[in-house]
Amino acid sequence: MARHLLAACARLGETVLHLGATDHQLVSAALTAGCLPVAVFTDAARMGVSWACLARTHPDYDLEVTDLRVTDPGDDSSVLADLADEVGLVVAEQTCRQPRGQSSADRPDSSAGAEVFDVACAAALVKPGGYLAVVTGLHREGGVADPVPEIIARAREAGLVYLQHIVALRHPVRGQRIDADLSRRALAAIGELPEYAGLPATARTHADVLLFSRPRRLTEPLHPARPSVCDVREPGATESTESTEQDGGER
Repeated sequence: MARHLLAACARLGETVLHLGATDHQLVSAALTAGCLPVAVFTDAARMGVSWACLARTHPDYDLEVTDLRVTDPGDDSSVLADLADEVGLVVAEQTCRQPRGQSSADRPDSSAGAEVFDVACAAALVKPGGYLAVVTGLHREGGVADPVPEIIARAREAGLVYLQHIVALRHPVRGQRIDADLSRRALAAIGELPEYAGLPATARTHADVLLFSRPRRLTEPLHPARPSVCDVREPGATESTESTEQDGGER
């Protein structure tokens, strides 16, 4: 999925930012694609493991342009001020966790039970013509919550254009069925889930990927202006020389 996002949304030399990073996969794919990766972790130990993996698989000149940062949960703005309006692709992972001990029955609207990250903060990092990809999904912890509608609404409020909703499978497809290869730990966790009417115990087989773009400014060209042949002058050329050319003169 990281490679697909980079191929569709990033250009050579652009900055790619991974918010809520837990591994090195997106950073590694960005380096391979010729982009400048920045990853923000909330766990210093995970960042260390990711750096060790990158050091084993990438040369030193790749590591020199790799930027890994650590921040407290929900406090990304303090470490990302230098990237405002500069990032070509922002990828954010939304964990969809609501506070433990608080069930959806205690909330006025169970559909709002999923905690939604600061979309406006992420949108402020995207440069004109850039993209924001949010990886999210349903979560069951005291209730079933879908953060997708609220994420879309907040992104639009932040000035982004909603482009696409992509379903990314986490398990292989064989024929017409999805084979979820679950560990004993995952199976035990599913068994501990409470029963809900009409909702059997399930395994997470896919992620929802929401793709947004930031419109270009009206005065910004789609591509950098390239000088035409008539605009190229030799050193020392004067306005009179240019007028002579227009009249059919020769240099």
